Amino acid sequence: MPSMRLLSVLLFSTPLVNANWQQRADFGEGRKARMGHHTQQNVLSSGLDQQLGQRDSPLSSPSTESPPSSLSSPQSLHTIHAEAAVTDGLLPREHNGGYFFQEQLVEPRGIDGRKPHLLFVLIDDFGWGNAGWHAKDNPEVLTPIMDSLVEEGIDLNRHYVYKYCSPTRSAIQTGRNPIHVNLQNLMHPSSNDRDPVSGFNGIPRNMTGLGTKMSFAGYRTHMIGKWDAGMATPDHTPRGRGYMSSLHYFHQSNNYWTQTQHACQGRPIVDLWRSEMGGNEGPAREYNSVCPTNNPSPTGDGCKEGKKGDHWYHGYEDALFAREVMDVIEKHDEKDAEHPLFMFWSPHAVHTPLQVPSSYLNKFDHIKKTDTRGRHRQTYAAMVSFLDDAIGNVTKSLKDKGMWEDTVMVLCSDNGGPIYDGGIGGANNYPLRGGKVSNFEGGIRVNAFVSGGYLPSHVRGTKYEGLVAGWDWYATFAELGGVDPVDKRAQDAKLPPIDSISMVDVILGRNSEQLDEEEEHRGSVVEPRRELLLGTAGCEGWSEPGCRFPQKYKGYTVGGVIRSDGLKLLIGDHAQAQWTGPQYPNRTSQHSSCFKYDMKTASCVLACEPACVFNVTEDPQERRNIANELPAEVIQDLLQRVEEGHKGSFFPSRGKHDPRACDAALHKHGGFWGPWKI
Repeated sequence: MPSMRLLSVLLFSTPLVNANWQQRADFGEGRKARMGHHTQQNVLSSGLDQQLGQRDSPLSSPSTESPPSSLSSPQSLHTIHAEAAVTDGLLPREHNGGYFFQEQLVEPRGIDGRKPHLLFVLIDDFGWGNAGWHAKDNPEVLTPIMDSLVEEGIDLNRHYVYKYCSPTRSAIQTGRNPIHVNLQNLMHPSSNDRDPVSGFNGIPRNMTGLGTKMSFAGYRTHMIGKWDAGMATPDHTPRGRGYMSSLHYFHQSNNYWTQTQHACQGRPIVDLWRSEMGGNEGPAREYNSVCPTNNPSPTGDGCKEGKKGDHWYHGYEDALFAREVMDVIEKHDEKDAEHPLFMFWSPHAVHTPLQVPSSYLNKFDHIKKTDTRGRHRQTYAAMVSFLDDAIGNVTKSLKDKGMWEDTVMVLCSDNGGPIYDGGIGGANNYPLRGGKVSNFEGGIRVNAFVSGGYLPSHVRGTKYEGLVAGWDWYATFAELGGVDPVDKRAQDAKLPPIDSISMVDVILGRNSEQLDEEEEHRGSVVEPRRELLLGTAGCEGWSEPGCRFPQKYKGYTVGGVIRSDGLKLLIGDHAQAQWTGPQYPNRTSQHSSCFKYDMKTASCVLACEPACVFNVTEDPQERRNIANELPAEVIQDLLQRVEEGHKGSFFPSRGKHDPRACDAALHKHGGFWGPWKI
């Protein structure tokens, strides 16, 4: 059996900058694949009737679903963990529309059948050039903790996600390409009363969440940080998706110091919600901070934490979240092998607004001379450094509890770094092309790695060059935990099946032992994923101003495809068709129109008619369009995949901004955002 030794790198070999952190640290889509992948269905939806297709009976909505028969049947081995979760008050018996008891256990595919602890870290807007292992010669980038985790783990060099937030997050939680779950990044609560399943922001009600799968497998499941996958009903919250506890915010980017986002009738609304393990869920009162103004300085001058909030950094949100993660680890029973830990940690960093404690900002004062007037690059670098220390504290907590050697840790970004509008987002994807909200590599190819003491010794310190999608972790975790990844509830509601492809053999180093002639492979390594369809919410719309499709492809929800051999096709015209330098943003970038993401104002646009093709294994910077060098049948095959993907896409009407969300925030939740429909 491979050695299960702890990581040899001491994560705290260099002292942490702030004594408070030290104090806490001392506190104790392919066409063929293996199990967990389903070929894409033709589910084209624009409203309830189209979504459901022709049916003889009404929709199986949460209010009309018949309770599955197993709810009244004797307890079986297949429902033992579900029964325990209900008995212990961790999830309600009717969880997931009653389908919680329809899940099926399978043989766990981990080492000797042992279920590992699982830590998923989903970073927000993390630029490729802002990660130390991608910027080793850049003194402005300081990520020693993450660098060491990469050195002792697997660097996922071709890990892809959607080009912006909510679709990626919806995809990860449901195991689906965003074209089959959610393509829109709606800024305000919306609803379509004609569609009680999919007529809301985020994930349709009748899709089974990753938290539900892992809870059925016996895991103690927790979600902390940014959610951005739905809020309309109790089914849309992390608890509704199977997480037994949570401390999170619902929207894209609340204020790090006040935790407010948007306003109702002129009153700023707090976006912070909590569900207690075995208890109730509701507004996270007294966890939010109080500031002299609703628009505090980037360093939170004058802000004071709530009674239950973070008291080391005066209420800074990412300190609050990191502390919560460490508290959960501290309380977890590490000796209970039947109930391992599943932690989904989604820090706010490094999404705007760019805000950070002054002790971290001052570390990067040397950047100020060449930075933008708003100090965007300096603040972003400081936020990345803060996050790196937080990750170090969390991994140390796992080691102190003796859990690290049985942990699989996955870290990735939800999209590429934002480089648009002269660099107001602070990020840099150097040397990749483009950034967030584009389908260039800089927008969708993200920092990612797997680490942890559970990994066999022979995969540590390696780089995996095969395709991985963010939604592949759904099937991967299901297989490690021993639960069938098939989504029966969605199947019964005629919603798209999962697209997730298990990466268990990749992370455990089994993909090099035997080769299947029918599977794609490079050298002696089998690559489970053979292609990836690139979604888009319809170019030139309000949410997709950065691209323009030719008439033949007007309204398409698929704008390209990447194959495992490196060929990548894009259709239409694309903004942000440029490359940054090592020090971006800077004094000159703030005046450039080259990185505008709106086609109406962008000056750097790539025209692809009918298509551009790059080989991103040989040319990851996408500098050479080889469309004219390839046989016509290759181009036609790639275009055919785009057309097939669009025909099978899922794009329901999410409705319009719903004023009832404000009514609930003001009169039901006491000034906090939360569900507003039953």
